[in-house]
Amino acid sequence: MADNDFRPVLYLKATCPHCLKLRIFLLEADLLDRFEQRMFAQGDENEAAIRAELAPHFEKVTFPTVQYAPGKYMNDSDAIIAHYADAETIDHADLPIFGTYANSVLPNYMAARKELRALKG
Repeated sequence: MADNDFRPVLYLKATCPHCLKLRIFLLEADLLDRFEQRMFAQGDENEAAIRAELAPHFEKVTFPTVQYAPGKYMNDSDAIIAHYADAETIDHADLPIFGTYANSVLPNYMAARKELRALKG
């Protein structure tokens, strides 16, 4: 496949709140259809293959990850979002659903998760 035929690949964990943030951004920005999506649920048959594919490219495999060009990978939802927002000149302020999730729902969820971990001790 020629580089100009390359379709970026998203690697997503089904229950990952940061993967959801990325998907919301891409969907609301009308970019999601440009990507091949490889999703797994923890422990399913896809997880080991996805982790093995990504392991040579990262010290620690995390999600979400994108292969944005042949052999070039990036992880961290904020970095991926910034990459595509810059490339497409998208202003986050124009994406109200993404803004609500990223600035309210996700921080509240992360704080509750942290509190729960502390309570479990």
